[in-house]
Amino acid sequence: MERLKHFSLAGGASERTGGTGPEVSVIEVVRMDKNLFPGCMFSKAGWIYEPMEEPGFFKHNSDKLLVFIGSDVDNPEYLNAEIELWIENDRFFLTKTCIVFVPAGAAHGRLKVKSLNKPVMHYCCLLNSDTYTEIPTRATLPAGTFANNVVEKYAPVDGKLPTAPEGFLTLLLWIDGQKLPGAPYMEAVWFKTSNNTGPEKHTHDFDEFIGFIGSDPTDPSELGAQVEFFIEGEKITITKSCLVYIPRGVEHSPILVPRLDRPVIHFSGGNGGDYVREGSDMF
Repeated sequence: MERLKHFSLAGGASERTGGTGPEVSVIEVVRMDKNLFPGCMFSKAGWIYEPMEEPGFFKHNSDKLLVFIGSDVDNPEYLNAEIELWIENDRFFLTKTCIVFVPAGAAHGRLKVKSLNKPVMHYCCLLNSDTYTEIPTRATLPAGTFANNVVEKYAPVDGKLPTAPEGFLTLLLWIDGQKLPGAPYMEAVWFKTSNNTGPEKHTHDFDEFIGFIGSDPTDPSELGAQVEFFIEGEKITITKSCLVYIPRGVEHSPILVPRLDRPVIHFSGGNGGDYVREGSDMF
């Protein structure tokens, strides 16, 4: 199927990485990079299972999004963890589901997962690169420069919320250039039920990443649902955790969920500052 080239599907044995002790602490479930789709936005999604630490500062020649989503579907606002992260000389203590925006060239790092009661889903995206490259650096900008670069709620400035069947969505996160000047668009939700409706087919004037991540950290490759996704009219059936890359101008949607055995984490975003959909209305 021609359109499968847009998809990176979880599969095979995932490897735990990171951590400072004898036990490693992170599973990377799925990755999208130049080896799968040259010119895409580098993305990876996985789970943090144990306290961990990554010392030092680095930077990228690309804007970056870091996302942390708690795994308790009944209390989705909270991480059930405490994570420390620095951008330049701004220190953040993350205890809630959130998006962190790191502009290109900004020193960041010193990530420390200080406590963890439940696994945390972690997503990383480079919006202007298909390759992940860390450049060692040091913090030079004054404290306060990036003090507002963490977003914790789904609260668009214009107040517009998606419409969907009752019970289908739990809204988690929204960021765009109106919410934070210079930031890209991204949103995250839980799918909670099956659904036979979805956004009409449309295009964007920006490149888009889309994720469907299963919510069972003990079986992270399995989506626990069946999702039907359309690209240029071709239907792709998804049953594995996956990342999707949609270049600007490529027609896609609807997204249908004919079967859902457990909640699914769904997110999308792109390298445009505002969400503009051509060809249909919002949900």
